[in-house]
This record gives sequence, structure tokens and C-alpha cells, in this order.
Amino acid sequence: INNNEIVIFENNSKLKVHNLFDTLPDFMKEADIIFVDPPCSKGNINSFYTKADRTDYQNSYEPFTIRFWECIDELKPKRLFIEVFKSNKERFIKECEQRYKNVTLYQSMYYNNPKNICWIIVCSNEPSDYPFENMDEEKVIEWICANEDYNCIGDLCMGKGLVGYYAYKNNKKFVGTELNHKRLSVAIERIVNLGGKYIKEDSE
Repeated sequence: INNNEIVIFENNSKLKVHNLFDTLPDFMKEADIIFVDPPCSKGNINSFYTKADRTDYQNSYEPFTIRFWECIDELKPKRLFIEVFKSNKERFIKECEQRYKNVTLYQSMYYNNPKNICWIIVCSNEPSDYPFENMDEEKVIEWICANEDYNCIGDLCMGKGLVGYYAYKNNKKFVGTELNHKRLSVAIERIVNLGGKYIKEDSE
């Protein structure tokens, strides 16, 4: 997959290689809920750039944070789920509270290891209660994709595609972008292994 192609699955789910600093693809506006695990620090961003064979490294975390929230403001999801870490947790909670009436924090973990602590911020304008406390982040994604009421789930940092995988597994539509074409190829392969079929369209 190259940077100018949109991958379109038979249920009209869409994926694209994309740098968040660029203009959002229009198809991302189809998402009414979002789960996203954004880079949590300057070093984290730049490690992703290296893995994506890019050298346009960031000098600070601030520009990414500003751009991330610009994207959220453009998409206006009815519910927003953000995976955060110690380095970006407080900043992101404040940003969430400026946009949503109800913001709840759940402690989570990754790779099924309680020592790998992360948190899930849940944002909504309606009161909500979720069984996420001390749940592994992949299980959180699986639960959201299976149980939430949504038409389309979006992920701005798709990575290897857990959001797309579990949405497709539950016959739900998804849209996503990812900086690294190699990681996005893994996401596509996972969905194909579930029986997904896709075509490529030029985005220009």
C-alpha cells in the first residue's frame, strides 16, 4: 500500500497511510465513535517516525498534541476512548474535560502484564459506566467494538489494526489512518484473515 491509496473493504470500511499533521481524509468523518492510542511523548513520536522510514522528527510533543485535538474537534465523535500513559495522562484529561461533560479514567494494562500500566479515558456527554478497570487494553478494544452502539468506529493511529480487526469481527464499519505503511499492511492482513476483501483506490 502506498501513501496515495485508500484501502476499501466490502463493508465500506476504509484505511489509509496518513501523517496526522496532514489534512484528515474525508472518510474519517464517517466515525461516530473513536478509540485511539496516540504517541505519548516526543521520543515515542520520533520512534514511530524511524519505524516508518521518516526523518522529519519532532522537536517537542506540543505540536502533535495541538494537531491531535484539532482532528478530534473536526471529527466530533459522540464518544471518545483514548489510551494514555503517565507522560500524557493529565494533559489529555484536561483537553477531554474542555470538550465533554463526562470524562472517566480507567486503569488498564498492555500485553496482559499488570506492570505495563496505561489508562483509558472515556469521554461522552452522557453518563456512562464501563467494565474497563484493570482490563487489558486489547480486551477494552474488543469490548468496545462488540458492545458499543455505533455506526462506524475510527482510529487516528491504527497501528497493527486492533480496532479494525475487532470491528470487522463484529460486522461493524471502521475507518482508520496510520503513519507506517508496514504496520497498516499488518492490519489489512489481519482483517483479510477474517475473510475481509478489499480494493485500492487512488485518493488523489
